[in-house]
Amino acid sequence: MTDQIVGEVRKSARESIRLTLREKRGDVGLDLRIAAANGRGVMCETPKGLRVPVARISELIRALQEAQGMAGSNAQVARPSASGEDT
Repeated sequence: MTDQIVGEVRKSARESIRLTLREKRGDVGLDLRIAAANGRGVMCETPKGLRVPVARISELIRALQEAQGMAGSNAQVARPSASGEDT
């Protein structure tokens, strides 16, 4: 299987969380890796991240939805600071 980028979630002006379906040693998993701008401004994956087995993706989705519900009205939209970094 060829790596398939599923999406990216912006973390800050220079970083995002990249979601990639990737096969490793015969097993397909969902990699969530930090992608950061290199010296040329190109977003490259860093080693920082985690791998979720495909069979566990629905559990991850449920946990994220629960976290979103628990945050409820406490969740605030992050506003960029003067330096361009998200807070």
